[in-house]
Amino acid sequence: MRKNIVLVLIVVLFLVAGCQENNTLSDNNSEINTQGDSKGEKEELVLAVGFADNGMFDPKLGWGTHAQIRLTHSSLLMIDSELNFIGDLAKSYEVSADGLVWSFSLRDDVKFSNGEPVTPEDVQFTYEMLKEDGIKFDLSFIKSIEVMEANQIVITLNEPRSTFVSQLTEIGIVPKAHYNDDYSKNPIGSGPYKVIQYDDGEQIMMEYNPHWYGNEPQFKKLTFLLLAEDAALAAAKTGQADIVYVPPTFAEQKIAGMTLQVFESIDSRGIAFPTEPSGGKGFINGNEVDVGNDVTSDLAIRQALNIGLDRQQLLDISIAGYGQKAYCLCDSLPWFNEETVFKDGDIEKAKKILTDSGWVDTNNDGVLEKDGLKAEFDLYFSSDDQLRSDLSLAIADQAAELGIKINATGTTWDDIFVKGKTAAVAWGGGRHHAHQLYTMNSSEVIDQGYNNMSNYQNPKVDEYLSKALKASTQEEANQYWKLAQWDGETGFSGMDGDAPIVWLMRVDHLYLTKDQLHLGEQPIHSHGHEWALFGNITEWTWDE
Repeated sequence: MRKNIVLVLIVVLFLVAGCQENNTLSDNNSEINTQGDSKGEKEELVLAVGFADNGMFDPKLGWGTHAQIRLTHSSLLMIDSELNFIGDLAKSYEVSADGLVWSFSLRDDVKFSNGEPVTPEDVQFTYEMLKEDGIKFDLSFIKSIEVMEANQIVITLNEPRSTFVSQLTEIGIVPKAHYNDDYSKNPIGSGPYKVIQYDDGEQIMMEYNPHWYGNEPQFKKLTFLLLAEDAALAAAKTGQADIVYVPPTFAEQKIAGMTLQVFESIDSRGIAFPTEPSGGKGFINGNEVDVGNDVTSDLAIRQALNIGLDRQQLLDISIAGYGQKAYCLCDSLPWFNEETVFKDGDIEKAKKILTDSGWVDTNNDGVLEKDGLKAEFDLYFSSDDQLRSDLSLAIADQAAELGIKINATGTTWDDIFVKGKTAAVAWGGGRHHAHQLYTMNSSEVIDQGYNNMSNYQNPKVDEYLSKALKASTQEEANQYWKLAQWDGETGFSGMDGDAPIVWLMRVDHLYLTKDQLHLGEQPIHSHGHEWALFGNITEWTWDE
């Protein structure tokens, strides 16, 4: 805490002094009118919303996999406040009836922040580069990317891919002539802002891109303070930040001149369980690891927790009620199967599931046993994440009522990615598209990155997920996404489902903002409070 407060004071002094040291991104040290123009409009914002430098401004490193892309880059498509896919760099697009050929007519008024035009060749280069890399964006299903006459580009797929439309909103276009391994040090994009300074672990400074083709934003300079939650709150209290992310535990803090903004999200939290017995081997992020757990691989354990855990109580304890219950990764979205909702917190039913499966407390120590095995396992959570910590401890308390002993243990993500396939993990996710249903539940992606941490395998679910992925229309895809969750007999969700991941809550995103600041019409937020606000930043206004 003390270290973070000292960092706040250092950053404040930096801002007051107007220091421009270590500017590796630009020689442009032009002053920005932070007091506003003759109309009294404020033109600079200081934000402390977390560590918002994920991806280092480079799509190859993951920049764009969340809403931060809207700050600095154009993408072929974008999502509006109603979650519709609309044109961005592409002024229009068409998809063939078989879902294989995607044709885009590009705007001719788009320029990079260096003044050079964005061309179809830049789009082609970006997609081909990411396809070859294959790490942050899986584009292996693309057959060809062709530049056509009249500022058009055509992407042909090997097979239909219903979730391709979402990648079209996430892939930021980079300039073919200037992209290299040092791109992060001097990123050139065609979004409303350009990065002028980045001090690793401390701050990001952005200025308005004068070549931006969209609505001119009111705010011409953004300074992101890369602070932990307690330090960010300290910055708000000293009046140095206009927007601060606050965890639910800080939500009742009152700061003069600031208002708590609460945004619904699909940012979901749950528990990922190993579904195979111990003794196996597998991979996480390319590293060989042990796989399996003899307790959580028993379906009765997972189903009992799914039914027996009281989601509302967990919401109240871990996030002060700022959120909603969750039964899948996509609650409330068009591909959510509402038949998977059930009465949770049913301790008696959960106990019956365990008893019927042979789990009994033979020595009256409060922990069930079966065939000499105790109903006990570890639950890992990121020690840097207070929410996951509070949630994990609350889960352990409730599980004890069922006779299940959970050892909640905080550690690093590096450690979790070594041990995570042998123990339960406090997991998270939730996007504006359905692709994570595939990556978290399909056996086809086991051992790829950290996909399907549970090593879950269900042939029928695989069939539905594959059909959803290869559907030629969103409507057809949604039918199969729902069936994969529960088809009346099997699925990964629902009261009688396989429960490789027990989803428990959707977390509201909370921010303290200056009273004069208006954030426009926000869509339901996706996973990651650090970036979720910025999809409509050109609509933000300041009223004196």
